[in-house]
Amino acid sequence: MSDFEALIWVVAAGAAVGFVFDFYRSLRKWLGWGKVMTVVGDLIFSAAALFLLFKFFLKANHLDFRFYIVWGSVLGLFLYTRILSRITLWLFFKCYRFIEACLGLILLVLKFPFKVLAVLMRPPYAVLRWFSLLVFRIAEAFLGKPLTKTRKTMISFWERLFPPRTNG
Repeated sequence: MSDFEALIWVVAAGAAVGFVFDFYRSLRKWLGWGKVMTVVGDLIFSAAALFLLFKFFLKANHLDFRFYIVWGSVLGLFLYTRILSRITLWLFFKCYRFIEACLGLILLVLKFPFKVLAVLMRPPYAVLRWFSLLVFRIAEAFLGKPLTKTRKTMISFWERLFPPRTNG
């Protein structure tokens, strides 16, 4: 492989790292990660970037370390961030919005049977509520006075059995 081909692979390595970084940055912003998840994500991104660089450098010159590897990777990253980064971020956020829309549609489809069931159960529930209130009012009318009278009788009986103590 010629040095020019190796340089192309090294520049592509820098661009690939920039692409992965844009994906990570957009995902972190979209999900609103906190400090702990950001640290974990940074570690995962670093491992992924290292793996990408390793694969590209292996393809470029079989891991033979030369000076153009560093500068080529920096050049690839610089060109990517200046030319493609905005478009890539825009596409990532469009994809995220599409995913949100699809998930919202799936949730709407999953909620639909429960909403239909709630609408279908309203009349029987209303009848049962009305019937239970009717039974309560009838029982209150027939048993209300006797129960309150029995309660008062029991309280007076208890107070006669155990009169309150006084200091005198």
